[in-house]
Amino acid sequence: MARLLLALVLAVAAAISHSLPARASAAPSPSYRCGWCTGRSTAYLLRPDAGVITGAACGYGDRAELAADEGFHIAAVSAGFFRGGRACGACYQLRCRDRRACSDAGAKVVVVADVREVNRTAAGSVGGGQFVLSKDAFAALTTAGHSGQLGSLVDTAVDVDFRRIPCAYKSKNLAVRVEEMSNRDKGHLALRFLYQGGQTDIVAVEVAKAAAPDAAQSAAAPSPTNWKYMTRREGSSGVWRTSRAPAGPLQLRLVVTAGSGGKWLRADRAVLPAEMQPGAVYDTGLRVTDVAARTCSCASASGNDDEED
Repeated sequence: MARLLLALVLAVAAAISHSLPARASAAPSPSYRCGWCTGRSTAYLLRPDAGVITGAACGYGDRAELAADEGFHIAAVSAGFFRGGRACGACYQLRCRDRRACSDAGAKVVVVADVREVNRTAAGSVGGGQFVLSKDAFAALTTAGHSGQLGSLVDTAVDVDFRRIPCAYKSKNLAVRVEEMSNRDKGHLALRFLYQGGQTDIVAVEVAKAAAPDAAQSAAAPSPTNWKYMTRREGSSGVWRTSRAPAGPLQLRLVVTAGSGGKWLRADRAVLPAEMQPGAVYDTGLRVTDVAARTCSCASASGNDDEED
């Protein structure tokens, strides 16, 4: 009888253990599409006399707000990496080549500036695939046992591997900033996109006059929307421009790289008001979460295109 009772107890215990959720283990590393770029790249600690890294070169006004979202730090990059502003807002994971004093996870950064914006002396002679990091970002590279060791040094650098990863913004939609060179009376419009999630590049932008919010619904077929395409100029490829913008309010649509091709995104409402102001930032209401296959290249950041899985 005792043996039977013991068997029943063990059976009940086994059933309960199967029905309970498994104990949480250490969170697995995120699965990213891009392999590590192993060509020679360096992360420099921003010198104390070089000022601070702001988001001015990429249109971001509040560096603290940007850096706090999803654990990303801000970084400046060399000219070859920056590509005239095309790298603005791209996110990367960095890890030290020498793992002894550095964490396996490394640091996650979002590009908000080029090294000329922070100071040419911030990283000495900078070329190739180079990153300039704040003290907090530099310290994030260290392991728990060496916490603050790298971040406490001055004028130091470490060799790093890097890979592009998706950007994640919990509290922000894709936003658009009206650049100061815009003049709505003359039809000149210049835009820069901020808080672009996912791992994509914007490759086309168009604007059109939006229907007034209080416009009466007509039974007749609506007239076709007259979209005006925008272009990017060499040397300022992060800014989209047109000299034929209609009077506002304006709606937007854009193409982002996604998968192995492209994808149209269109705001369901007017994004830019009739009285849009240069320097103002407007919410598009769109969230970008796609990952594009062609954003993994290492060639634009370093002298070679070495990549490991």
